[in-house]
Amino acid sequence: MAGEEPTYTALVLAGLARDRGRVAVRYGGAALTAQDCLDAVHRLARALERAGLGRGDGVTVLAGNRPEALLVRLAANLLGCRVAMPFPDAPVPELVELARFADTAALVFDPGRCLPAAVAVAGALPSAGLFALGPTALGADLLDLAASCSPAPLEPRYRPEDVMALKFTGGTTGRPKAVMRRFARPPRPPLLSGAVFLLCTPLCHGGGTTADLALAAGGTVVLQDGFEAGAVLAAVERFRVSRTYLPPHLLYRLLDHPLLSSADTGSLRRVTYTGCPPSPRRLAEGTRRLGRVLHQTYSLTECGPVSRLGPDEHLDPRLLTTAGRPFPDTGVRITDEDGAPLPPGATGEIRVRTPTAMAGYWRDPELTEQVLTDGWLRTGDLGGLDAAGYLTVAGRRAPMAVVEGHNVFPRDVEEPLRAHPEVREAVMFAATDADRLERVHAAVCVVPGSAVTAEQLRRWSVERGGGRSAPDSVLVLPGIPLTGLGKPDLAALRALVEAPGGRAVATLGALEGA
Repeated sequence: MAGEEPTYTALVLAGLARDRGRVAVRYGGAALTAQDCLDAVHRLARALERAGLGRGDGVTVLAGNRPEALLVRLAANLLGCRVAMPFPDAPVPELVELARFADTAALVFDPGRCLPAAVAVAGALPSAGLFALGPTALGADLLDLAASCSPAPLEPRYRPEDVMALKFTGGTTGRPKAVMRRFARPPRPPLLSGAVFLLCTPLCHGGGTTADLALAAGGTVVLQDGFEAGAVLAAVERFRVSRTYLPPHLLYRLLDHPLLSSADTGSLRRVTYTGCPPSPRRLAEGTRRLGRVLHQTYSLTECGPVSRLGPDEHLDPRLLTTAGRPFPDTGVRITDEDGAPLPPGATGEIRVRTPTAMAGYWRDPELTEQVLTDGWLRTGDLGGLDAAGYLTVAGRRAPMAVVEGHNVFPRDVEEPLRAHPEVREAVMFAATDADRLERVHAAVCVVPGSAVTAEQLRRWSVERGGGRSAPDSVLVLPGIPLTGLGKPDLAALRALVEAPGGRAVATLGALEGA
């Protein structure tokens, strides 16, 4: 049984039990009451338990933002299972590797969306149980199994110190990494009771945590299986949505939608954004058009929210380049490479201590020891604190880019290009566009006499690596510019695409013979 210490799963289930008749989850035309959700969780938990799953087993869920995905995660946790939720539309080989890495004892999948990945995982992990969220020829229909189970409350099987979830993050290297989250958890950050939260970003990412906390606070979650600006506006108006989460690039799409000016967004109280440095110009536009609702958080998978910039602070143009001030229960230090503290105004590595810090990296004690010391997390981000305590995030030490909420690593871009028979070398680099969004580019050096074009190479990259890791542009250069240490000069490459007017022929010409 779970002890008296607050636990994540108990908070969510208690929130559902407080007002059982309210609509707790909406999806399309369906509306589930809190009692419907509780009954489903207990039925699903019993079905999984009958199949032999229990405390300490790994359950991997491959599904989009369906209510069943949210509820089966709670059900597996109730049994004390460790749940992993990869991004369902990731390349199939990546999903197979993540399922293997997570020590998957059972795979729960959406047969309509994730069947190819489920088939591949089944082949790679023949001992894993297979459970579909609906009729399928592969494995068992979990919903059908649960229908015959009792909805009576099930005593929790977990303990507060058990690992509740694995949150995948590529970190700074691109190899599989998973943050361990334990069941023990303070109720942080709190949400106002009765909030209507719209989730249009993947349940497996940070928005999924906010959805859980909305249910824990007695609110309602409106699920949309993906972002479409018009659908978001329609849902806000129809269901009187009070809160939502939109990474900057999705916030910009909402601001650019022609229906925004006529939509009724008066119910919105908070639009949270995080993930990458935003454009101050677009933030000012957001406040002007949506009202005092924008709320920025600087957060990491490893530790949760660190700092916040509230709606009223968005009225001060000087603060729009900051990530706000740390939460009251959070410590932030700016240090040099040796860990020595730096004074206000100096730029160094951001180190943080939060109540919701990870338990460590799954199956990687060495990396855990590198980044966690005495409760302080090395974020790998560079930044500084000013005299008033506002945090500015300058960037990352590692050559990784965040593109539309997804981590893109050099190997994701470089390896497909290097596989081209006429490419001699390939280097990924990131640059920011006019809205301060990161865009991935590649520079290649081709074999002498090659007639391959940049567009041909980009199409090759899309076909071999997938759209998420395809560069926005490819520079075909006579040679890759190098630093004095013999490494690719990313600053020189970045200058080529960030220069006014686009790529400068004179600059490219200067690289002849590099």
